[in-house]
Amino acid sequence: MDALVRKHLGRALLLSALAFGGMSASAAQPLLTPSTCTVETMLVDVRAALKGGSPALRRYVKLRLREAALALPVAELQAALEREREPEVLEALGAALATKASHAESPTLVQPLLARAAGDADPAARAAAVRALRATPSVEFMAKNGGVVTYEQLARDSSPEVRQAVADNLREESAQVYSGHDRAVSETAVSVAAATEDPAVAAKLLGEVSMEAVGHDAVESVTRQLEAEDPGLRAAAATALGGVPGAEADGARRSLVETFRRDANPAVRKAALEGIARLGQASARPLLESLRGVDASMDLEIDAWLSALKLNLQEWHLLLREKQRLRR
Repeated sequence: MDALVRKHLGRALLLSALAFGGMSASAAQPLLTPSTCTVETMLVDVRAALKGGSPALRRYVKLRLREAALALPVAELQAALEREREPEVLEALGAALATKASHAESPTLVQPLLARAAGDADPAARAAAVRALRATPSVEFMAKNGGVVTYEQLARDSSPEVRQAVADNLREESAQVYSGHDRAVSETAVSVAAATEDPAVAAKLLGEVSMEAVGHDAVESVTRQLEAEDPGLRAAAATALGGVPGAEADGARRSLVETFRRDANPAVRKAALEGIARLGQASARPLLESLRGVDASMDLEIDAWLSALKLNLQEWHLLLREKQRLRR
């Protein structure tokens, strides 16, 4: 990026940080010092802002570090990352290195970050290293680094913070990087859900990561989760099956109907109805009608779906919003 553009962008970001963070320019001056742009001099500002700055200022210094990383020497960034022991600073450094790797189309640059995520003795540092990969093509990064570190491995970490970071990464990568269209990311989420022993993490992945691009094996894996011991995970699996590709819809629909008839948990039955409605939309009405009376407490839920489906809304998010309005 041209130096003049960087200068004005940096000033604009700083002014925004000051305006929204409630900090005066004079108060911010000790935190942001004009100096030669090196990794170490930038980290002085990062540490100060993370310690005493407003939320907006903390966001600004992280953004500035990521921008500067595009021009900073890789060796310096990697060395600083390997030395760093403060989790929040480690996360900022890791995000900067991941940004550089993405722009340079060189996934091997993040090897030190992956090593920290998998092997650091401090669970807070491991979690910070995982979070540093958020909203990047991290699944591709891991694959192109030989699969030495994988999300399946990280999801079995003893630290709940690390496992939660894995779920958040995959959800945001699916939504923000690929808008739900990347098969590898979605199938990684399914694989991680099967690998982890944390039902909350598995439920988050299946309930919140798009399934629109997954293949048959992944659908089979999700379907097996309908038998999970944890009801939240079973409900998330039912939600996920509602979003599978059209080629998998018939099998998913049969599984959801069977689940609704068999599983007595109200949350699971509610999720199964939602999945059935999503798979069929307007054509789901006869099937939903046939499920009335299976559980009298669910009949109002079925009625809400039938009323919403009569509107013939073409977009799923509009249909879901209308149904939720009817059940307030």
